[in-house]
Amino acid sequence: MSRRSATSITVDPNVRCLRIYPTENTRKRIEELQSVGFKLSKQQALHLARVLLAVCQEWNEVDVTAYRFARRRKDGTYHLTVTSSST
Repeated sequence: MSRRSATSITVDPNVRCLRIYPTENTRKRIEELQSVGFKLSKQQALHLARVLLAVCQEWNEVDVTAYRFARRRKDGTYHLTVTSSST
């Protein structure tokens, strides 16, 4: 059995969530919204935590974007992206 170094570890950046709030059917305007949120399963929360931990080693700022109008047909989940505009 060969050895592998820690540098060979990669994190899948494709994070999913169960729901994004406010839902796409909300009647409120953006100006009226007090908060936004997303619902995660245990596995999704662990995945997001791993991605955030990995990127925070290199980035000073992190942006998490949730696509509340883009529900995946296959499993009904929504996409989250973790990005940064600065290094």
